Amino acid sequence: MRIKIVGRWLNNKPLRCDACLELERLIQLSLGELGVKDILVEQCSSEEEYNSYGVMVTPILIINGVIKMSGKVPPKEMLKEFLKFELEKEGDR
Repeated sequence: MRIKIVGRWLNNKPLRCDACLELERLIQLSLGELGVKDILVEQCSSEEEYNSYGVMVTPILIINGVIKMSGKVPPKEMLKEFLKFELEKEGDR
């Protein structure tokens, strides 16, 4: 599973906003509760990549290349459902 958080960029530098940090914290917490330890949470790697998503509001949560949510941090239970669904789809669980 590939998980990516897209946050804001300015002058070719990432801006680690509170919402992005909270989303990453909740993802790690949810993965732990699901017993998954080997999945890396990636960050958007460049301003060019950031612009490629047509970002209007952040954070953006992308799982396996699909935007699952943007503009807010989902509740932990909703996030766990996104993750469980993807894990089941991949047959990892």
